[in-house]
Amino acid sequence: MSALVLDDHLLLRVLLDDEPASLRPRGAALATTGLWYHRLCRAVADEAVIGSMSRRLGAVDDAVAADVLNAVIELPDSIELVSLRTLGWPMGELVHAGAQLNLLSLEALAAARNLSADICLAAVDDNAPLRATAKKFGVSVRVIKG
Repeated sequence: MSALVLDDHLLLRVLLDDEPASLRPRGAALATTGLWYHRLCRAVADEAVIGSMSRRLGAVDDAVAADVLNAVIELPDSIELVSLRTLGWPMGELVHAGAQLNLLSLEALAAARNLSADICLAAVDDNAPLRATAKKFGVSVRVIKG
């Protein structure tokens, strides 16, 4: 495995410089999907929304929070954002081949296949249908705890 597709919770942890030690082996590249990126942006954009990601961001000092917000707005080049331009057709092929997933999970599976990557989910995002379907298509899904 040379790349990992991160969900929004893990992406935020990486941006907070709080990457779980078990997340990636040395040299593994990081990527995320458009929908997971959108979900992170939505979670941190609205101060009225209280959720696990906004709470995590609220737990750091203002300077760190501002840096992270800037990193969310301008995602670092070190984190690949896989475009639907690339994934639209493979997502359609997955559906045609029998994948029955919501759009978020379907995009993650297509991105992982495109990058020959593992999908990494925070425990709060554990997703049995995604895990089962990914296994059928030869993609590993890891749930990162802690």
